[in-house]
Amino acid sequence: MKLKINNSLLVILLYLSIAGTTAYQKISGFGVPEWFQNKFSESIIGLIPFGIPTCFLIITILEASISVLMILAIINKEYQSESVKKYLELGLDLSLLLFTILVFGSFLVQNYDNGALDFLYFIGTVYLKNKFVTANNR
Repeated sequence: MKLKINNSLLVILLYLSIAGTTAYQKISGFGVPEWFQNKFSESIIGLIPFGIPTCFLIITILEASISVLMILAIINKEYQSESVKKYLELGLDLSLLLFTILVFGSFLVQNYDNGALDFLYFIGTVYLKNKFVTANNR
């Protein structure tokens, strides 16, 4: 008997775990962590009034939104091959926006190794969106 793995479901669960874990950690911390403030205090973001907390809040909202969209994708059974993947598509689009912000932030503070990793996440998300969403909507 051949085992059939539902790759769409695995993609949904992967993004749910990534975004859900990081959103939970940020929300449960009740505020901007000191490491985040220190990292961006000397950058242009640190020069803008409320720039650092606003950026942290935007990242947190994006991560939480991605998590909610992935849960909705599961509820809507978007892991089925014939389903319209509207929540998965929006979640992946928000992930692209998130990874763009993270790459920008990493390069802004000259953390090129982390920026390169975030860029790889971006490229992986483009690939997965093309494979599971765009190809399905043709």
